[in-house]
Amino acid sequence: MKKTIFKIILIGMVIIMASSCENKEKKAAQVAEARVQEIAAGREQSLKKFTAMQKLMAQKAVKMPGENNPAVLHKFNADPAVLVFDDTVYIYCTGDSQQAEFSLGQTDNSYDKINTLNVFSSKDLVNWTDCGIIKVAGPSGAAKWARNSWAPAIATKKIDGKDKFFLYFADSANGIGVLSADSPVGPFVDPIGKALVSRGMPNIDGVHWLFDPAVFVDDDGKGYIYFGGGHQAEFIHPKSARCAALTDDMIGLACDPVEIDAPFLFEDSGINKIGDTYYYSYCTNWQSRDGVEADPMLPIAVIAYMTSKNPLGPFEFQGYTLENPGTMFGPWGNNHHWIFSFRGKHYIAYHAQIIEKTIGFTKGGYRNLIISDFAVNEDGSWPIQKCTKTGVEQSGTFDPYQAVPAATMCFSRNMIVSARQTLYALENGAYVCIKGVDFSKGPSTGSGTTMAE
Repeated sequence: MKKTIFKIILIGMVIIMASSCENKEKKAAQVAEARVQEIAAGREQSLKKFTAMQKLMAQKAVKMPGENNPAVLHKFNADPAVLVFDDTVYIYCTGDSQQAEFSLGQTDNSYDKINTLNVFSSKDLVNWTDCGIIKVAGPSGAAKWARNSWAPAIATKKIDGKDKFFLYFADSANGIGVLSADSPVGPFVDPIGKALVSRGMPNIDGVHWLFDPAVFVDDDGKGYIYFGGGHQAEFIHPKSARCAALTDDMIGLACDPVEIDAPFLFEDSGINKIGDTYYYSYCTNWQSRDGVEADPMLPIAVIAYMTSKNPLGPFEFQGYTLENPGTMFGPWGNNHHWIFSFRGKHYIAYHAQIIEKTIGFTKGGYRNLIISDFAVNEDGSWPIQKCTKTGVEQSGTFDPYQAVPAATMCFSRNMIVSARQTLYALENGAYVCIKGVDFSKGPSTGSGTTMAE
């Protein structure tokens, strides 16, 4: 009898335990399902913070694993200016994405909405960190007198023993402003409260478009600025480029602008010093060459260059060095370049219209950042450059045992970069790719990697 009662009790306990386990499993499943729904609802709510353009770029802006161009995929970028500082490359670009937010690619890029600049940095020229935007012009910008911010130039100089950074920009085609900061990424302020270069200045009357600055600091610490362009009737020798010395503080002109007679000049001043030679480079114009007799004769919309032994010229024409991006990447358009050196090698940054059709734009003019090797012959001349989607080789390796900002990548898919440079997965399976990571050394004490917030 006792055995029978014990068996009944034992069976009852097993039934209760089995029922309890089943209830716990059901409860766990319910909790998991609720969590899935909560995450989905949270994602749907968070997606409302992002624009249709951000979502479109995250979904459809792609490049192959073997391609390093465009350098940045999640934003449209144009008119690059390059600063090498503290073994890091910083690139400042016209924010074509700002225009795309208004047009959604249904109208051609008119640039009129652009009053911010995009900034990126890299230590290897392949993996890039989105450093955010610089609010330059308009009511929210540092230079409230300006309406637009196009085609930046960047320079650094020690003043009173401290590194100072100077960002120059075009207010449409009507003047050039300057901002200053104590860091390459700002915050930037307007030190003069007006245009640095404006209409009415001496020797400016022949400049149709007062824009596209290029700036550099010579070995002796003196700064120089170059600018100008336009659609002149006299298109073989428009004489619409100017150069001038800057004041020691980099925020004023130390002399009246000097004319540069650049054949077939359209826009896009560039300046470099290699050895003891100064190279002035620019984009040629679009007027038809049919029936034109000229020496030199230049193709339309290529990067030409001149040389001098003096930073203010006179400059002597030499040839051209970069074909229009349309010959390499498809759509033809204006070009804008910046030649720079990093770890002993020369490179050229410029723009091309690569992604706009991929993401479904029906209109054009929305540009992407391209970086290519830049060759210089032994005699100092510049050959025609080779430019591809493959792009440059990685300079060094990527160190994963450091603090890595979230918005650092070679490319990504279905990943949105927020205004705070954090990452947000648009859907499951989203990812970022970082190339050339070196895990061999292992983490040091106290090191860590921050991939997202």
